[in-house]
Amino acid sequence: MSSIQTLFRYTVSNFFVFAGNLLQYPFSRPARHRLSQSYDALIYPFSGDRSVELSEILQHDDLQITVAPLKARQHNTTEFELISVAGIIKDNKCNTVFEIGTFDGRTTRAIAMNLSGGEGKVYTLNLPPESDTVSLQTGHIDVELATKVVSGERFLNTPQEKLIQQVWGDSAKFDFTPYAGKMDAVFIDGAHSEEYAASDTKNALQLIKPEGGVILWHDAHLFGVKHFFKKWLKQHNYPVYFIRRTTLAVMGMKNGQPYDILKK
Repeated sequence: MSSIQTLFRYTVSNFFVFAGNLLQYPFSRPARHRLSQSYDALIYPFSGDRSVELSEILQHDDLQITVAPLKARQHNTTEFELISVAGIIKDNKCNTVFEIGTFDGRTTRAIAMNLSGGEGKVYTLNLPPESDTVSLQTGHIDVELATKVVSGERFLNTPQEKLIQQVWGDSAKFDFTPYAGKMDAVFIDGAHSEEYAASDTKNALQLIKPEGGVILWHDAHLFGVKHFFKKWLKQHNYPVYFIRRTTLAVMGMKNGQPYDILKK
């Protein structure tokens, strides 16, 4: 049978499966679940085995987190993304975290609230308020977002402020050396170009402690970050997982090498 005939049969077969699930949608929970998976496959470029539920990432059944402020503003992580980040930080007992891209500090505060033992430090990097240029290619919106709000305004004058250290700079030129090999987690939510995603990821790989940690990316299937992942994963096939119903990606690191966090 020719490849065209095989493709035609496959397409027709999938159409009838889709139609059957659509007809059963009001009456069948499994049908609704299958349609949801089909939708994810159409919308997200990293569906399949890399697409996982948050519950598959988390290890502890009795995990409890605290997040504030929960309500998202424009350009924030969504409410579920905030819960996901906080959950992964708490689940992995992270004590020292580096965030690339502070914005208004909402995610920064949530991370600080879930540090192991209620102690530790979150280092959060943002462009200086006076900056209007960056060293790598990116959209002007990234620069504007970094300066349109008071950096960290949502953690300022809160109980978590003492756990947070604001640092300033362009992440492509920032000296990460003092933080290398000292982080339990890195959260990347800076400039969204392919060039910056590649640079921030390269730096994040050097920041994680030898004994292990996690790297999280926001907007992983959007903008230039998506293009970075397509090329990077094709080249390396690292065990990066994309959390369903979010734009988050996560990968474990240990002894300077990526490892599969689903196989802990």
